[in-house]
Amino acid sequence: MVFLLGAGWLGAEPFSHQRHAAMKLPCTACHATAETQAQAGMPALARCQTCHAEMTALPPRSPRVYRVKDFVAFPHGAHAEAKVGCATCHGEVYTAAKLKLERPVTMAACVACHKERKATVACNVCHELGQ
Repeated sequence: MVFLLGAGWLGAEPFSHQRHAAMKLPCTACHATAETQAQAGMPALARCQTCHAEMTALPPRSPRVYRVKDFVAFPHGAHAEAKVGCATCHGEVYTAAKLKLERPVTMAACVACHKERKATVACNVCHELGQ
């Protein structure tokens, strides 16, 4: 059942990656800054309207799954440049009915991944020293 909620979102629940899987879009089709900036970014309404012209508002967001501490920097762009695919941390979102934490957001998990990939584990890469 699809119905109008609030200011023009057609749907009864938050956005579903699974429902959009058939389109085989790269993550950056919607998360435009994922390969270039610290934040992956969320799509603008205009992006959704490419296919859903009738939309007048973005769908409700799913609860945020990944959050780093304020004193931690996680640059998506640097990880993309190092050829770390989105699924490495986020899992196969197109097959998931609901997004969930696929990899813990802990220092131990990040250091283990860096060591596995022979990436630096220098403190100042992820932490602003002197805070």
